[in-house]
Amino acid sequence: MTLALNQVAQTLQLSPEKLWRESLRAYLSRQQRALQIDIADLQDRYGVVTVNELARQIEQGEIYSHPAWEDLIEWENLLAHLQRLEQLEATVA
Repeated sequence: MTLALNQVAQTLQLSPEKLWRESLRAYLSRQQRALQIDIADLQDRYGVVTVNELARQIEQGEIYSHPAWEDLIEWENLLAHLQRLEQLEATVA
């Protein structure tokens, strides 16, 4: 892998470190966008903007609890993963 990284870096006239950093940023950004799309799908499905709105509507019986509870848990997991990716992105200097 190091050989390929060095070859690409040389071809692009970048240092291997800069190419590696930019590649990490691009990967993390792409993963964040994918999570945001999944979150947007849930927002559209239930007509809410936040996970708290969905929870409130489930609790008040405005939305049938199944499969909404499972989707709420998925949404919370997506948000947690998104936060981890944002924290990682902040460490890539």
